[in-house]
Amino acid sequence: MTTDNQEDLMTIRGHPWPQVVRWLLALLVLYTIGSVFISNPFSLFVDRTTPIDYSRAMYFHGMAVGLAGITSLILAEVFTLTKTCRKVILFCTVAAVLIGVTGGAVNRSMEETKLFIWYQIFSFFALDAILITLTYGLLTTKDTALRGTRAWYLVLAAVITGLIGALIGDLAGFILDFGKWPGIQVWYANLIGYSLQDWQDNLLRSHSDLIVVAVIGLLLSVIDWKYGRHLEGTAARVQAFGEWLAIAGLAILTVIMVVNAFGGVNCQIPHIFTEKGFYAPRGTSVAGIDLGDFTIGSLFFPGGILVLGAILFGKKAAGFSLSAASKRTLAGLFITWCSILVTVGGMGFLEEYRADLYNSAKDVVLGNFGFAFKMLHVDVSLMMLPALMLVMILSQHFLKDAVNKTVQTLLLVSVILCSIGCFVYMVVNPSLLGPGYWVIAAGFVFVIAAMVMFFKKSGAQLEESFRKESVK
Repeated sequence: MTTDNQEDLMTIRGHPWPQVVRWLLALLVLYTIGSVFISNPFSLFVDRTTPIDYSRAMYFHGMAVGLAGITSLILAEVFTLTKTCRKVILFCTVAAVLIGVTGGAVNRSMEETKLFIWYQIFSFFALDAILITLTYGLLTTKDTALRGTRAWYLVLAAVITGLIGALIGDLAGFILDFGKWPGIQVWYANLIGYSLQDWQDNLLRSHSDLIVVAVIGLLLSVIDWKYGRHLEGTAARVQAFGEWLAIAGLAILTVIMVVNAFGGVNCQIPHIFTEKGFYAPRGTSVAGIDLGDFTIGSLFFPGGILVLGAILFGKKAAGFSLSAASKRTLAGLFITWCSILVTVGGMGFLEEYRADLYNSAKDVVLGNFGFAFKMLHVDVSLMMLPALMLVMILSQHFLKDAVNKTVQTLLLVSVILCSIGCFVYMVVNPSLLGPGYWVIAAGFVFVIAAMVMFFKKSGAQLEESFRKESVK
């Protein structure tokens, strides 16, 4: 068992921070199980043609903000930010989780429970504070081994992407709550050619894409710095190429989404590979791949696979090698990342390229399959699978090796089952309670089994420090 230096150990009312993380994670698991009472299967959408449901979106935010907070806390430990930065992030993470889940549980309507949006919004502000603190901590770090490295640029790109996405979300939330008051937002929306509602929709699109990809980028940064140092030869070159791909993906996506959010009707995200040619302005083609989605699927996710693959399969310098526990964790992370790429990028590109067949908002041949993708690529691929990646990392550090091996196996089985279930939904049978539902439900049972074992066997102290490399 290992602990940080006693003078540097963070506590809340005498409880070590790993114990606090266990409690927060348990609360998030219970909250996630509760989603079946909001929507079964859980979806942000009521049906094919209606927009995102407010009640479900607020419940979803309770899960998403908590996941982002705990990921940020682990990142602060892995990158050894100052104790002050880590304490701010710890307290803000506690606030983000507690307020996020309690607010999300009762914030059902802008009309009937509007008071609770004012309560839940403090979880969003807590996440803003976390991302600002991470940005400051990374920019001012005195770790000479980190500064100027590709890993430093990667984590900064992920954090800044998340911060910009969060601030855009704050603006969209302000419009949602205050409408046309005080009037400047109406003036700006009209200036760039939108109605206020259309501008808010564009802000929400930019917000959601930036935040989701940023959190996954934070996970990639943790993996890259924790496990990926001291590679040599071909592995080092592959890792470097993957890091630059991921950094470029984050940077380009941020530019695209900021322009989309504030540039106006003539700066909406275009489509490429359309039936009218390589490029077409948004709304002028029947089908085509969204440029933002193309950036994520062709730069960021492939970059991550190269980084993970190089670390898992590549050769380390003499005197450095991954421990057996680290290899086990990385294998699960690699397979999960591949599943995300295939279910989001692979199926997403297909369905956007053939939107004439898959558009869920229109009466087209494969519209039900398009709706299944619309529902699952967010709820399973971009929320549940990254959450399982986080648990895989936590498991290695919180559990003894024999127990960790069992938990990692259960988590990997759940990833495989959930991925298969997604494909059943998207390719074979799109019925909400059809065979895909039961395959994913079986995967969720394995998740619950893994989490029960995790909470039963983990303690208040770490078995392996987040601050040291996972080498033997």
